[in-house]
Amino acid sequence: MMKAYDRVEWHYLAVIMSKMGFSASFVRLIMKCVSLVRFSVRVNGELLPYFTPSRGLRQGCLVSPYLFLLCAEGFTTLLNSYGGAHVDRGIRVSIHSPWINHLLFADDSLIFMQAREESAARRNDILRVYGLCSGRCVNRDKSSILFSPNTPKPVRASLKEVLGIFVEAFNERYLGLPTAIGKITSGSFNFI
Repeated sequence: MMKAYDRVEWHYLAVIMSKMGFSASFVRLIMKCVSLVRFSVRVNGELLPYFTPSRGLRQGCLVSPYLFLLCAEGFTTLLNSYGGAHVDRGIRVSIHSPWINHLLFADDSLIFMQAREESAARRNDILRVYGLCSGRCVNRDKSSILFSPNTPKPVRASLKEVLGIFVEAFNERYLGLPTAIGKITSGSFNFI
């Protein structure tokens, strides 16, 4: 996501907290903490007048990571329910394990879906709706897409176009763990 903390819309945060069942007085208290902020910038040794931001969460504030998680809950709800019964289940590691359609870590999001245009269009709609509501947008310049080896090249090209993500790459590791596709042996984790 693009500038995760800086772009959070305050109205979105208040609505998410209300929808999650937080009391109105608690929501008002949190929103006061978030919105009653003033900044001043020093330029060439001179302190300029104060200004008030209109959105965003303060990095370094002890409450901000928790508020950020509440915002991410809206994204999770969209990914899990948008499109009714037609939502992609994602992936699972075995036949008896639960389906996973996304993983979130700070401002990184991994979204798993079937390699079909309808799936990509639906996910793109979810990203657009979430961006409009929350203010958080996908940084497509830093995004990449990874296909299973059996995905045909025309399908790959079509999905890249639909999603607006053209880099087909993924690092060998993500958060220190291997991202290999296929069978992973115990030797894959020896470095740990």
